[in-house]
Amino acid sequence: MATIASRPAEPLVPSLVAPRCGRAAPRPPRVGSGGNAAVVATAALARSKRRRGKAKPMPEDQAVYPAKDLCSRCGFCNTSLVGRVQEACAFLGDGMARLDQLEERVHGRQRNLEDEMELYFGVTVEDGVVPLQVLPEQRPAQRAWTGLVTSMACALLAAGRVDAVLCVASAAESPKKRLEPRPILARTVEEVLKCGGVKPMLSPNLLPLEELWQVRGEDIKRLLFIGVGCQVQALRSVEEDLGLDELYVLGTNCVDNPRDSEALQRFLRSASETPETAVGFEFMQDNRIHVKHADGRYEQIPVFALKEPENCTGVIAKSCYACFDYVNALTDLTVGYMAAPWQGGRMTEHQQYCVVRNQKGQQMLDLLAEKLDVGQASSLVPNGWSLPRSQLVPSVLSPELDLAFGRRRRREPPPRWLAELLSDVVTALGPRGVEFAKGSIDRAALRNLVCLEV
Repeated sequence: MATIASRPAEPLVPSLVAPRCGRAAPRPPRVGSGGNAAVVATAALARSKRRRGKAKPMPEDQAVYPAKDLCSRCGFCNTSLVGRVQEACAFLGDGMARLDQLEERVHGRQRNLEDEMELYFGVTVEDGVVPLQVLPEQRPAQRAWTGLVTSMACALLAAGRVDAVLCVASAAESPKKRLEPRPILARTVEEVLKCGGVKPMLSPNLLPLEELWQVRGEDIKRLLFIGVGCQVQALRSVEEDLGLDELYVLGTNCVDNPRDSEALQRFLRSASETPETAVGFEFMQDNRIHVKHADGRYEQIPVFALKEPENCTGVIAKSCYACFDYVNALTDLTVGYMAAPWQGGRMTEHQQYCVVRNQKGQQMLDLLAEKLDVGQASSLVPNGWSLPRSQLVPSVLSPELDLAFGRRRRREPPPRWLAELLSDVVTALGPRGVEFAKGSIDRAALRNLVCLEV
């Protein structure tokens, strides 16, 4: 793969843009319910390695958590590890300032701040930021977007690399509940596939960790955790207490989650003509919000065409306004859309990009190699002229701050044809590929810095 050598612009907020493991050991035998002495001894060893916290887990309906308004409802406080919340929570004490130390613990080094790619995307292996997509014939029918995360989880289970996958199912099959999250420890490929679909709101992904101290979880020695930055930071902070032989961490870029189902529905009413059938959405590189519907339809709504945006104040969780880990820097492998140049078409078939951070991340990617089309790192830096991101970020930042502070005025959106034209022009002339991603990171970091200081 070609090395990315482009250094087109100085970062807007270099001090804030967030931040090799050994080969896998032989897989230990699974623990059953029989009386085999070796199996019983293995289970006892696992329990001795797992240091269960002495604190009582908070109830799931707890009204106020330690981080108060900044709580991202990650589920950590609902486990017996809650006694370590001060050191684990991304929104308490030093919070995300601990990323530097955790990067060194997880990846063996901190990011190189002299390398602009690492400054923005975090620790990577050489040529570790690449475009990729699952081959069309290999995409699972049940998936969230492109099937990359689902395929990775299924491959690790099928190959015996992990005993379970901590992933997110739907709270229920009913239309009103299918977008609400219910994290589970999936033991089979079938259970992983049933989790396919997006749950675009705060999710208590760490909650199932409590099962590791229960009989039903004592045989889990190798785990794949799928989550976002604040969840992964808490996980990494207590990783040694989990008593796992192997922990793989697969993450996605994450920014601006609706705080709950009411907030999600409020946003969908602003974006979609038929919000009641929406099963997921994504802000894409064509400056449109793509909404997928239960009947197979896709809407592509220009960001300039949102209805009643003034009603969206309070939709985004306050924890998201305090987050500086958009790129999920503590994973082994991170996937997302934002650095992949726009190609057109449906978001469920579009190219994505990944950040390989360490040897485990490379192992995960290699395991799925036959099902992937992996491009060259250099293709994330498109040729041709484009507006520098430094000229566009301020114009995007102003309305976002108005939204955050409830200053959006009621207004009629422009005619749809004009909104479509504006999105097309900004897409054609604006930053693309890694420059689009860096602009997105700049915007989020600057906005959140202002929100925390005010």
